[in-house]
Amino acid sequence: MTRFHIVALVAVICGTTALGLHNSILLNAVVFALLLAMGLGVAIPQLSFFGNFICRGSTSRKCVALTFDDGPDPRSTPQLLELLRTEKIPAAFFCVGKKVEAHPELAAQIVRAGHLLENHSHAHSNFTNFYSAARLQIELAQTQAVIGKAAGIAPVYYRPPVGLSNPGTFRAARKLNLKVVGWTIRSLDTVTARPEKIVARVIRGLQPGAIILLHDGNIPAEKLLATVKSLLDTLRGLGYEVVRLDELLK
Repeated sequence: MTRFHIVALVAVICGTTALGLHNSILLNAVVFALLLAMGLGVAIPQLSFFGNFICRGSTSRKCVALTFDDGPDPRSTPQLLELLRTEKIPAAFFCVGKKVEAHPELAAQIVRAGHLLENHSHAHSNFTNFYSAARLQIELAQTQAVIGKAAGIAPVYYRPPVGLSNPGTFRAARKLNLKVVGWTIRSLDTVTARPEKIVARVIRGLQPGAIILLHDGNIPAEKLLATVKSLLDTLRGLGYEVVRLDELLK
């Protein structure tokens, strides 16, 4: 039973009581509390409100994982891969199915370089969270097929666009044996222009087992490389090791 089911059950009991007492104030309060809880559950992955949203890995040692969303992007992903190769750093790339279709060789390059290539939906629609579980399952299956054709692997993780979720998110993911992954630290690199500010934000939230969310899609290569290089130097200086996401989640 998820937290959503527990809250919904309590709401039904309280709502039924309010109806029996003809207490409209209590009923409105119950409805408001339920909607508020659901809104927070949608917006904050770390609450794991609707299901097992993985937002942190093992805390037994000072390790973190880098994850990159919204690629592959031929304007920035190749340069990022070269930097990661030089720095000997593994990462996880949550890729959009349509972009994998457009750049299959780049997707294959990610896998050949030893990184994870994972599912980030097919279209990255802003309305994904309004999809039924059945429609989302089709979207995820389409992305699985596209990635399998391009890179010869089957993703095991799914990150919802913008991290938004609902009960259907987890039903669809389970049907495809996908684990739903969020983040510990959101870098806000899509809205913050200066690499030093992005790195400072990450470091403020730093903790063992952190999953760090960055983007290679729609990010200028120069900004991306400056951010990642500075972040790696800072992490090393603080005694942190960067490991691949699947290792962090063992």
